[in-house]
Amino acid sequence: MRAAHVAILLLAACPADAAVMVPASVEELARASDAVVRGRVLDTAARWSADGRRIVTEVEVAVSGVWRGAAPGRIRVTAPGGERDGVAQRVDGAPAFSSGEEVVLFLARRGTTWRVRGLALGKYRVEGAAARPDLRGVAFAAGRPAEGERLAGEMPLAELERRVRGAR
Repeated sequence: MRAAHVAILLLAACPADAAVMVPASVEELARASDAVVRGRVLDTAARWSADGRRIVTEVEVAVSGVWRGAAPGRIRVTAPGGERDGVAQRVDGAPAFSSGEEVVLFLARRGTTWRVRGLALGKYRVEGAAARPDLRGVAFAAGRPAEGERLAGEMPLAELERRVRGAR
């Protein structure tokens, strides 16, 4: 009986393989963002943070459209996690990028640095007429969007743009 209790406690102590997020509407993300852009990922490069304790990935994006706020024609976005010098660091709920992919990004700006607002909720991959955030490994706490707003998630690209531009 005691061995079973110890096994249960050990299993309960294992870290969860998911990020828990508060659900957000597209409109909430847009209002909280300094810019929302559509563009193509040109390049990604992981590096160590200044303190040498974390790995971050620098993502260069060619901006093809600004849906909200202001942004230059090329931006460099910093995302947590990546692989460098044979060491990989994964951050649950962080957006992942691939060279060549078309994206819509909800961005926060700190000085000259851009970050994705809402982590995985703020990065949509554009595939044809659809836009999809990668929410694998993300669990959501309870929550509902405001009346007339839509939770961040897969939707037609035209609807995503309309909701971003119309957010008040």
